[in-house]
Amino acid sequence: MTEKNVKLFLESEVDFTFAKTMAKIPHSWICRKDYEDSKFLKVMKFIRNNGYTEEFYNKQYIYYNINKHKYWVMTDSLGFDDSTAIINRAKITY
Repeated sequence: MTEKNVKLFLESEVDFTFAKTMAKIPHSWICRKDYEDSKFLKVMKFIRNNGYTEEFYNKQYIYYNINKHKYWVMTDSLGFDDSTAIINRAKITY
């Protein structure tokens, strides 16, 4: 999957949900089970393979920036086999 395809998917093809239970850490999410599995998985892999590592609450995540947002994947112990994996989005702050 190309960067252009990833950008199109994340910015135009999905509807992010605001994480209201974590309103003090504003971000939104999409869940793998709600989208075409093969495409979602390709986007997850793109983020993992092309992103950068950053620590958040003593845990390492891989982020990928597109325009004014950063995206990162969260899974359970199944990793990329987790059918409930999510991709998060937050505004980049400087």
